[in-house]
Amino acid sequence: MHDLVSKDIFDRLPEQYRRRARQIAARVAEIDRLLEPGKPIAVRDAALRICGQLRPQPEIKVDEFAAEFRAACADLPEWVVSEAANDYLAGRVENHTGQFVPTCAEFARHARSIVRPFAAERAGLRNEAERLFQRAEDDRRRELIAIERADPSVRKRVAAMVRKAKAGAAVISTDHRHAGTDDETQARLDAMKRRPAEPKSKISQSRIAKGAPR
Repeated sequence: MHDLVSKDIFDRLPEQYRRRARQIAARVAEIDRLLEPGKPIAVRDAALRICGQLRPQPEIKVDEFAAEFRAACADLPEWVVSEAANDYLAGRVENHTGQFVPTCAEFARHARSIVRPFAAERAGLRNEAERLFQRAEDDRRRELIAIERADPSVRKRVAAMVRKAKAGAAVISTDHRHAGTDDETQARLDAMKRRPAEPKSKISQSRIAKGAPR
């Protein structure tokens, strides 16, 4: 576990984060066991199964195909190679007609697509393990802030600071005038800013409003 979370950091973690670190370590170890490379005999068995059911690729020598097949699948687990072979034989692989033996690259690419979710999960768990201490520190800071905010003396001190800040703030004035303008010029400018009066409605003066016949 200490390859994920060092011992000095683990000892400083709260119990809930220690428990999570143990869970991460257990799951990562399980994924590591799942992704252990298989034995060459398992790769050979998968190749024989495929070659026994599908047509061989034209102009491909069997011994060369076997050697390249072992090299392409050398780092893959046995169960992944077996699952990939099952997918090809059952017709579950897209863009494969189900007639010819897949090339080494095609087979290895499909097999790695089976492994990819487990590798991504392991990478995410390792990333989470690296951030456990930071998460614990963030929780501790939030708890301290909550305790301080609940203290009546702290509330009074903050309120006093707010009142003091407002008392010393400058008064904002909206009565600004352009530099070099006298009172008369400023009055004309202010008059130009006023909106014109709304026009009066003439509906009451119409014949319909007065009841006159059309």
